[in-house]
Amino acid sequence: MVDTPEDDVTKSAPARAHSTDSARPQRRHRPREETRALLLAAAANLAIERTRPEAANPHNPLADIRMADVLVEVNRRNPDGRKLTTGAFYQIWPDQAAFQLELMRHVMDKIATPGARQIEALAFGLVADGEAPEEIFRQIGEADFRWTSASPELFLALGLGALAPVDMVRDAQAGANERYVDETDHLLSVLLRYARRRLRLDRTMADLIWAIEALSVGYLLRSRTHPDIPERTDHNGWSSLASAYYGVIQAFSEPISDDPEASESPS
Repeated sequence: MVDTPEDDVTKSAPARAHSTDSARPQRRHRPREETRALLLAAAANLAIERTRPEAANPHNPLADIRMADVLVEVNRRNPDGRKLTTGAFYQIWPDQAAFQLELMRHVMDKIATPGARQIEALAFGLVADGEAPEEIFRQIGEADFRWTSASPELFLALGLGALAPVDMVRDAQAGANERYVDETDHLLSVLLRYARRRLRLDRTMADLIWAIEALSVGYLLRSRTHPDIPERTDHNGWSSLASAYYGVIQAFSEPISDDPEASESPS
């Protein structure tokens, strides 16, 4: 019959449709948190690229990160070929402002404690080897600077902190600041005891930690245009950075006297 090919096609169509439907479950839907992580990572990458010294044009590091750009970046890097759309974006964030706030939190979290575990391992290894306290402070000061400056999010975070609204920066940094103080407090407390020093009575550990952080940030910014400045050494081989780091330690602390009565009285 002339109609046979058409009948065959008609009869076979449901089978093909069924086969296609049965294959669809193999393509899982990307979980919401996985989508969130992809979008945040892509946005951070875009911001980092746009704030590098060699970038073609200067950018506001926060306002320039637009939803459309992030989606293009995610889809370009997507290994499985599944494309994200604006719908996926708005299922997570109600608007661009909410996304930018979480992006800032994401970046601040990334730089909260860069290299913290490595620095702690270095310090405790030097203590175990019986190194002199000043040598330990020298080495951890320089190691902290190296690991921090190697973080690609660092200069982006500094740019966001300088250009974004103060309330947004404060909110975004809250959790990261707390973790930074907690981890640094533990390390410095151990090293001060090892060095037979204690905080001055009119200083707190937070005072010392933020003074060290300010020193590090200042040298990091200066190193962008004059990378040799933090590394300049004296006749003992101490870098400018290490000398300044140890100077802050000494300025905010005092020796513990071997006399028990003297150690309990104000200096």
